[in-house]
Amino acid sequence: MKWHTLRTRTLRSFSLGLALSACSLPPNGRSTVPRIPRPDYWDGVTRTLAISPLGNVAAISAHNCYSVTSDPGSSLAATLKRIHDAQADGADLIELDIKSEGGVLYVDHNDEGTVEGAYLEDVLADPALRAGNQILFIESKETQADPAYVSSLLTSLVANGYGRAGRPVVIRAFNNIRQNLILTRTALRDPAFRALRPWVKLNELFSKNQVPSIATFQQLIAQSCQDGFQGVEFHYQDSNLFGKIVFARSLGLGVNLWTIPVSLGEVFLAGLREEVDALTVDYPVDKARQVVEDKNLLVYLNSWPRDGDEGTVLWSEGEGALREAPTDQPGTPAYKFLDVGEELFGGVLELDAGKRQVVTFYDADNLPGEGYLITAVVNFDDLELADGKTSAILSKADSGGFALELHNPIGSGTTVLRFGVYVGGYVYGSVPASLLNTTDSFLLTGGYDGDGNVWLWVDHSIDSLTKGQAQGGVGLNDSPVLLGADPQGTESSRFHFSGKVQQVQVQAWGPH
Repeated sequence: MKWHTLRTRTLRSFSLGLALSACSLPPNGRSTVPRIPRPDYWDGVTRTLAISPLGNVAAISAHNCYSVTSDPGSSLAATLKRIHDAQADGADLIELDIKSEGGVLYVDHNDEGTVEGAYLEDVLADPALRAGNQILFIESKETQADPAYVSSLLTSLVANGYGRAGRPVVIRAFNNIRQNLILTRTALRDPAFRALRPWVKLNELFSKNQVPSIATFQQLIAQSCQDGFQGVEFHYQDSNLFGKIVFARSLGLGVNLWTIPVSLGEVFLAGLREEVDALTVDYPVDKARQVVEDKNLLVYLNSWPRDGDEGTVLWSEGEGALREAPTDQPGTPAYKFLDVGEELFGGVLELDAGKRQVVTFYDADNLPGEGYLITAVVNFDDLELADGKTSAILSKADSGGFALELHNPIGSGTTVLRFGVYVGGYVYGSVPASLLNTTDSFLLTGGYDGDGNVWLWVDHSIDSLTKGQAQGGVGLNDSPVLLGADPQGTESSRFHFSGKVQQVQVQAWGPH
């Protein structure tokens, strides 16, 4: 049984009403969210969307799938070319930005009075787009709250056959111009749009790190749910990203991340493919789909929903077999549920170095001649190590393999976070631990593909990264991957770690 299948079955007995009742946060700030996964955001879609190795649907959205040139006619020709290319490349979602000028709907990125963009009506009437099965991902840029604008958009969708069984439409807007989403929700109650109503989803977008407080951000997410929206969208480099993703998914909201860049986009796609419902990409669409669907997973654990028996959490060995990791026993981490306002939301594993606590996976070797991509979502207890000391977060380092760890080199006086691979010796990419803190959670990503740089990203940023260089595949060993320590053979460990961890994964990683 695959992870996605298990999680979906867990939820089937819960009604939509229960999910919606979880949207409100009580005055004391404690969440009443059911501690369960939510239904598939894309249930009922006819198109076969991009699917991760564990069965999570992570649809690929072609970012800004239009062009604005000198006039509506030339913009239409350029826009249709981009749409047709995206369709041919396997895009699941076609993103169009729209606004109104003088009662006419234009495809354009900015609501600044310009009228050079293609007429939306002409784009929607395109035979190839109408005949396709891609989902329209429409972002409303209109800054004025206007019922007539909303009605015109919905009328055009109906007239051209969009927003129907198997092919929904997603209408989206940023938080600062969300009022047209509210008006759309209201307009869908009109008998004229009765047939459209079940097939329109409303998503609220948030700017990068829109508010610094995770508690306030979660209140905004809860408001999206309370207002009847179906999804939320975050910047892929947001701080405390998993505190937002997991909270949104626990409310039953779909999640899209924007916008995965061309440069190194494969890394971010691979690291996020099990976590969200959609990924908006500037990275080439065809390659993005390949990365999401690549069967290269070795280890995956996300502790936020406690799917295992009491006293265990589930993890996936490769792309199929589910295993149980014990918790709350000697030598194993405690399982703790974090609520609203904390750096993470949902279940986490709390590791105590003094108690030598670990999660033991298996001997997950990379492919010959290649390397690893790993992720870990971490809240640190301590970032100041004594001279010469090491604290391993996720490791298979035993004269081979890889290590993600804190380390204070002898005589340096400065602790670093580093990701290393064994290529004739250990080669590291590192960042100063001073970039981190003990109050936020961090998404850490390490990567080496078998030839070139050894990378380490903190929240998808390489600020202050000192890259290592290596050539050749990562050396093999017989030691298991450990969470919370460095393995010594198959039975022993050292360099134990203190902190909270929610997600880890290990992928076999080659050139992309």
